[in-house]
Amino acid sequence: MTRAVFVAAVLSLTIACGQSSVFAQPTPEPPTFTSSGDAGFDAWRDDFARRAVARGRDPAVLGRLLSGLRPDPSIVELDQRQPEFVSPVWDYVTNRVTDRRISAGQQMKAQLGDTLSAIEQRYGVDSDIVLGIWALESNFGDAPLNYDAAASLSTLAFEGRRRAQFETYLMALAEMVESGLADQTQLRSSWAGALGQPQFMPDVYLTTAVDWDGDGHRDIWNNQADVAASIAHYLQDRGWQRGQPVFDEVTLPAGFDHALADGAARSVADWDARGVRRIDGQPWRAEDRGLQSQLFLPAGAQGPALILHPNFAVIRRYNNSDRYALVVALLARGFEGRSGLQTAWPRHIGSLNREQTLELQTLLNSLGYDAGPADGLFGSGTRRAVRAFQTDRGQAADGFPTSALLDAVRERAGVRPEPPPAPRALDSRGIRELQRLLTRLGYHPGRADGRIGPATREAIRRFERRQGMEVRGRATDVVLRAARDAAG
Repeated sequence: MTRAVFVAAVLSLTIACGQSSVFAQPTPEPPTFTSSGDAGFDAWRDDFARRAVARGRDPAVLGRLLSGLRPDPSIVELDQRQPEFVSPVWDYVTNRVTDRRISAGQQMKAQLGDTLSAIEQRYGVDSDIVLGIWALESNFGDAPLNYDAAASLSTLAFEGRRRAQFETYLMALAEMVESGLADQTQLRSSWAGALGQPQFMPDVYLTTAVDWDGDGHRDIWNNQADVAASIAHYLQDRGWQRGQPVFDEVTLPAGFDHALADGAARSVADWDARGVRRIDGQPWRAEDRGLQSQLFLPAGAQGPALILHPNFAVIRRYNNSDRYALVVALLARGFEGRSGLQTAWPRHIGSLNREQTLELQTLLNSLGYDAGPADGLFGSGTRRAVRAFQTDRGQAADGFPTSALLDAVRERAGVRPEPPPAPRALDSRGIRELQRLLTRLGYHPGRADGRIGPATREAIRRFERRQGMEVRGRATDVVLRAARDAAG
């Protein structure tokens, strides 16, 4: 047998047997790690690294990213925290749409004017909306990134509630480093592992981040043009429609059925036929009459009424919150020099915290109004139950939870409310957290040293006054919960 025939025979035999081991490179060995002191975490990390290598990730990169890590309980606490105190929508908005933030946005707009115009031309997204998201996500890069992305993502993957999701982020993070898109020193993040000034998760970075200036780097940490273009590209990719509005504030006719604010989309022409008018008195634009838009009553029948257009839903793709999208849109108006909402917030009607919402759900269910699981979270099921209760009482069925509504439900159920527990004083750790939060909110409490001095006490008083709370100037669990919510 000639050599050529022999080689051909070997090749034929290999193919026939379905074996390629003669020519394929062996799968690299996964990295090994020293113990973190947590056996469960070590077992998960070893298994994840093995699976990541099998999917083509570089063992050396995985070794660098995951070595020396241990689960961080504070990250798990932040992820699982469901604050009892939920800020009313008017506090959420006014704490974020501030003169200081609008001024910073206008300065950024002037500084990057030509670049922003070019980005808007390419992607079709209003530059003021881009600035609004940038302001909320990182205060134009001023917000500190205090966490290591690999540590945050590993902790949340190991914790397990959304393991597949956070393992996907970790895989993407390793791919970023392997591809030279970021070095390990750049991977500073939020506690949830969100990266850079636009707060992209690693998989979003891979698919969406933009190298606007063509320097070979998609630098969302330091390059302002790359940051703005990346945000605009994200919105374009999620369906932004060039030239379309985000929302219009409207007036509703007498006797209007507030239950129509149920999230169902109708054409602007349909809303017009129902007597819904722009609050500025201008007619609906002809090009907008075909938009499929929703009626939104963020504070119920006594507050502002808004028609939300499809671009509002695109902003929600960035952060799945009506409040977030509204703040972005209002900041954008401020950057343009326009005023915010014309209708005043109905602060007098109050709002419910999580414990009160849990009580409301429990009582509505006991009365035969299906509010769904009693979890303290005000979702669509609870809103429908509230509307049904309001309809039975002949009230405006806006589905908005107020203190008066809870009192009415209590009365119907024959229940007397228990007095709220007295506020508890914070220990030094809680005081430090409160001081840091007050600093972020602009109340200047002095150093975060865990002590209550004159500056901290005065900062608490100013915060309480702004929040409509009883002004006591004491560092309590009630004030801390309010500050956590206000800081977002």
